[in-house]
Parts: sequence; structure tokens; C-alpha cells
Amino acid sequence: MTTRLQHYLCLLFFPLLLATATSSYANPTVIPESASLAKTVEIADVHMHLVGQSVEFHKKQMDRNNVRWGGGVGPTGSGWPKPSEMTQALGTRYFFALGQEEFSRVFFSAGPTGLIDPSSIAFVEMFAVADQMLSKREAYGFGELHIDNSKSFSTHQFARKVQFDNPVVRRMFELANKHGAVLQFHMQGDDSANNEALSRYLNEFPNAKVVLSHSMPWSKQLLLKELLSKHTNLYMELSAKGSALGGTREAAQVFNRSGPKAGRLSLIEEFPNRFMLGSDTHAPYENKYDDVISEIREGLLPYLKPDTLKKVAHQNAVAVFGLR
Repeated sequence: MTTRLQHYLCLLFFPLLLATATSSYANPTVIPESASLAKTVEIADVHMHLVGQSVEFHKKQMDRNNVRWGGGVGPTGSGWPKPSEMTQALGTRYFFALGQEEFSRVFFSAGPTGLIDPSSIAFVEMFAVADQMLSKREAYGFGELHIDNSKSFSTHQFARKVQFDNPVVRRMFELANKHGAVLQFHMQGDDSANNEALSRYLNEFPNAKVVLSHSMPWSKQLLLKELLSKHTNLYMELSAKGSALGGTREAAQVFNRSGPKAGRLSLIEEFPNRFMLGSDTHAPYENKYDDVISEIREGLLPYLKPDTLKKVAHQNAVAVFGLR
């Protein structure tokens, strides 16, 4: 093909390609009742990290954004405040998850291979107390567990990929199944072996509830629909799916302040009991919390049916995590 012909074809088809790329955002419809409700509805943030700021810092950002509950994932490091301090200050508004701090400790000391080794000291210590903590509701499950963030990392040094089917994950599933607890995984949708392993675990441990962080980065909508159709104990959360944290965060955005993509909006409405909200404002985004929540209230919730809006905003999280 000659250069002139290639140039001609580009001129011919580029407008069509551009229209296809942008049409998923085309003409979203605001529902008046939902637009009003979106401004004041209570939110459950199921992906709220502790980021080395004070307890008061977290409490204030929740209060001014009418975020009634926050948690679902662990601290991003061993810094202050401790989860116990958050619980003391917020009571059942804060719901702690085991595993993230331990995953980080093991990864940075032993690399990816350590993450599948239950004899890693951090995992030994965690499993020694996990059963009791889950029983007493001192922990609500495990998360955020980075199985595969090889293309959806926040920093290069944090990227890794391990097989989903491994002894550490299996032990977590056993405990979650025993207590009806939640496991939140950061895993991508472009690894068929891990996807198949996830399905097997969801079938084997029906009392365990799995939340996929960021609605499974690097996945196509067809895959998400297939997984949600097959597994009633599988859920999605929508953190890092807007534009407030930057255009390269996680996988492609699914909403911005102008509204949501039509395909993702239809998927949420098809499975209204299976989606939840999250912030994910870990370092260096500690001061982006207000922007993230306001974008959700402006760019996502007004386009959902009122009943779906309330479910996504907090009712699903209350049911899945057993919040009070």
C-alpha cells in the first residue's frame, strides 16, 4: 500500500474511529430524581486506605463528603494511624481488612514468590490471629490483595503478578467462607488462567464474597458480565474509574464529570446489587478525596436509576460487608 493511499484511508476512516471511541460517552441522560439524591445520599467507601495521616484527617474527609462508612482495604504501609485507632474513633463506620500490609511486607522482602508461600513470617503472624479477628468483627475480611497489577500499578516498584490459585489465597478463602467475610482482589482481566482460578474458588467457597478492585482492570465488559452472571458471590467496586486521580490510573476510565460510559452504565443497571463505590486515594493522592467523591456524585450517581443509585452508594456495601 502506497503512502498516499494510507494517508487517504486515514483521512477517510479517522472521523469514524473517533466517533466510535467517544460514542460510549455520548449523550448520557441525567435522571432528575437521581441528580437530587446524588448530592446528599450516604456513601460507603469500600476502597478507603489509611495513608499515614491522622485519625482526624480521615474522619473529617469522610464527614464533609457524607461518607458514612469507609474501609474494605488495609493500610498502604505500616504507618500511623493504626486500624484499631480508626475503630476507636469511628466505631463501626470503619471496617478493617487484613492482608494488604502483610502482602506489602512480604512482597518487598521476598518478591512475588513470597506472596504464594504461607510460611512467610508476615502471613504466619496474620493467620495466627485472622480467625479470631473475623469472628469478633475486628476484621471484615481481606484486601486489597494485589494478585496482578503488572499493567495497572500505581508505581513500577509495586507491580507484580502471581498465580491466583496458591496456598495463601486458598487459606484466605477458607477463612472468609467460614465467616461469610469479604476478599478484595486487585487482579487484571487479561490472564485467562487466573480468571479460571477465580471462578473455581468462587464455586468452591460459596459463602466467601469477592470484590474485584477497580472492577478488574484490563478486562472487557463481556468478561465482567460473564463472571457476574456465573457467580452470585462476586462484586465490583468502582474506585479509580473516574478522572479525578489522573488519566492513566488503572484501566480506562468509565465515568468523568460529564457522565458515565453507556456500556458500563448498562452493566451496573443489569447487576444493580453487585457494584459499590471506592476512593483509592493512597499516596500521593491523599488530598484528592474531595475531588474523587464529588466526581462520583456528579458524574456517575445522577445517571443511575434512584433504586440503583442507593444500592451502589451504600446499600450493597452494607449487605456485603455486614455494616452497621
